[in-house]
Amino acid sequence: MRFSLFFFLLIPFTGWSQKDSSVLRLLFVGDIMGHSPQIESAWNRDSGKYIYDSCFFFLRPIIESADVAIGNLELTFAGPPYTGYPRFSSPDALGTALKNAGFDILCTANNHAADRGYEGLDRTLNVLDSLKFIHTGTFRSQAERDSMYPLLFQTKGIRLVLLNYSYSTNGMPFPSPGIVNLIDTGLIRKDIERAKQLHPDLLIAFMHWGEEYERFPSSAQKQLAWFLFKLGVHAIIGSHPHVVQPIELITDTLAGIYQRPVAWSLGNFISNQRDRYRNGGIMALLEVRKDSAFHISLPEWIPVYVYRKPPGQGQRYFLLPPSIVADTTAALPFVIESAERERMLQFFTDCRDHLPEIPEGCCSQKESAEDISGR
Repeated sequence: MRFSLFFFLLIPFTGWSQKDSSVLRLLFVGDIMGHSPQIESAWNRDSGKYIYDSCFFFLRPIIESADVAIGNLELTFAGPPYTGYPRFSSPDALGTALKNAGFDILCTANNHAADRGYEGLDRTLNVLDSLKFIHTGTFRSQAERDSMYPLLFQTKGIRLVLLNYSYSTNGMPFPSPGIVNLIDTGLIRKDIERAKQLHPDLLIAFMHWGEEYERFPSSAQKQLAWFLFKLGVHAIIGSHPHVVQPIELITDTLAGIYQRPVAWSLGNFISNQRDRYRNGGIMALLEVRKDSAFHISLPEWIPVYVYRKPPGQGQRYFLLPPSIVADTTAALPFVIESAERERMLQFFTDCRDHLPEIPEGCCSQKESAEDISGR
């Protein structure tokens, strides 16, 4: 059902792991890109189709273990001609592969949302609808935004609102009558006020922000994060810089903020960017537990390297977590050449050094349901 009685999107989740019914596991990934070499690699001559499933093969068990998996779709499904940077349009098969890998929600407000104008925005949303994705951040019209935003969903008895905004659309003309959520403090304030009327247990903001290739958050990011937290947002996930930025816990007891997590940038989930720090990203796990109060923690992050096989070897892109690389019994369908292995190990080391392990329990918070929901 697309519209609820209150004209907001309320979607119950079913079918995910029920290993611990008291803990809700939200998995977030960063920039899902579609550069031209990725498009070329996905073409399968035997079937005459584009196939992307192999890209996510080694991550599928991790993604499926989450109750809800959320990513930043930084491209359009605008149809042919398929192109990468600077105006992205990837084959619909990438969307199919993301669905097959276990993703549930895609955020679409980013600087490439208007790459192919209104027609591209509209077709992208049509493709996501056909694949049964939940999505937010871009809309076909103001009327659609009014009825579908803020995005409210519910699972394991917990009501969550997901907000999504972008710093710009790269100067591309605004895709009228379409809407791309842009970062505007006045608009965000109104959206959060509206969200609180839905009585959510949690407010989460997925922000497309920051400076490209900078490994630490900018002053603008920090100011906006404080603004969001003071308005009642409980966790912030960031994308856009294309490199991993730190994960922090923001605490200000005077302002009523108790250890709220912000992942400034998750980096590239999949792309063709090969420079150091840009050739991968992290998957961040946000856990929510509800008993007499709510407890939020960000206990785990997993680095993911984008392995690219040499040219002329068919499907070339594979996302690899450290567990697969370290498993000497894993049957990889390729041999990782020594230079690429060194780059991969360097990426894992860079992530470990940049993101020290969070001490157990340090990001648990115990607030009353009234405090955490802002009611």
